[in-house]
Amino acid sequence: KLTNEERDAVDAMLAHKNRNNLNASTVLWMIAALIVFNMTDFANVLMNDERIKEDLLRWGCGCIMVNIVVGIYLIVGLSYLQGKRDWENHVHPSLIPVATIFAVGGFVLCTIALWPVWGGWTLPILFVLFMGTIMGFSLMPF
Repeated sequence: KLTNEERDAVDAMLAHKNRNNLNASTVLWMIAALIVFNMTDFANVLMNDERIKEDLLRWGCGCIMVNIVVGIYLIVGLSYLQGKRDWENHVHPSLIPVATIFAVGGFVLCTIALWPVWGGWTLPILFVLFMGTIMGFSLMPF
């Protein structure tokens, strides 16, 4: 266990890291996600395609929402509002693995739910959309 002084020192060190996340790979992932989103007509398919397994999609989106809520707590609540960057020493140590399990579970459920629409292309489509979203979030000022 770290003392409060050691935690504060780690937080101060992490706060001074390079915050410029805009680079070529970030931009390319976001452009690729936009292209995939438009070429697959993703929003229209989610709303109107009857081949989607809706119950699995709902459960998958619910799991992903749990992951997003944990992320908002860690990024906005701890990092931005409280200024703490060393999450494992400031919250319960199992919070990040639990969020990871929910994210993987949500990805698997969404893949199964959308498989009847795109078949083998479902994994690459969801992966590119996921990476584009993550890269977009990495540009937020928190």
